[in-house]
Amino acid sequence: MPLWLAVVLLLLSLPGIFFSRRLQSKPLRTLCVIFFVLLALASAAYIGLTLLLVNAVQHQPPAA
Repeated sequence: MPLWLAVVLLLLSLPGIFFSRRLQSKPLRTLCVIFFVLLALASAAYIGLTLLLVNAVQHQPPAA
């Protein structure tokens, strides 16, 4: 997955959490909030791990 797609998913999941709180059906509201929270966590973890990998590659000692 490209990094920009993970950023877009993270940015779209945050309003999704707030808009799903307005649903009338409690079970549906709970499922939507859980889905968007998991999507935000997965996207944030992907972004963090990608940045960690890029940082490790940039600071790698030169091959001898």
